[in-house]
Amino acid sequence: MSQQATARPAVDLARSAPARPVLALVLALISVPGVTIAWDIGTAAGIAGVALAIAAIVIGLQARARLAGAAGTRMATVAVAVASLAVASVVFFLIAGAPD
Repeated sequence: MSQQATARPAVDLARSAPARPVLALVLALISVPGVTIAWDIGTAAGIAGVALAIAAIVIGLQARARLAGAAGTRMATVAVAVASLAVASVVFFLIAGAPD
């Protein structure tokens, strides 16, 4: 008696992590005053603004990958763009010097 192995499709039982484009956009918008106004309060506040921007970029890129063209992709794209501009402004002012 010969036994043939039958191929069974793999079943993924783990839930995929939810996409969070709204969270990415909120973090990006909060990071803008964090990288502009907060530097006058103190260095730690400015660094917190940069950390918020980096978190927004990471969450926004994850949301774009998980949504893959579904609703919310544009929101995630805007979040990544705003947060990237916030980080770029900090880099620019570190290189060029803050205006007096």
